[in-house]
Amino acid sequence: MLRLFKRQLEIIKMKRPLKNNQRRKQLNRQHHKMTSRRQSHFNQTITELYEIPANSQII
Repeated sequence: MLRLFKRQLEIIKMKRPLKNNQRRKQLNRQHHKMTSRRQSHFNQTITELYEIPANSQII
C-alpha cells in the first residue's frame, strides 16, 4: 500500500515535457521579465545620476 502511494507521488511530481508552443510562451515570459528588470534598473540608475547633481546645485 505504501509503495503504491509513493509511486503515485513520484508520477505526480514528474513533469511532462512541454509542447513547443508552451515552451515558446514560457521563454517569452522569462525574456520579458528579464528585459523589464534591466530596463527598470537602467532607469533607476540614470535617474539617480541626474537627480544627485541637480540637488547639490540647488543647495
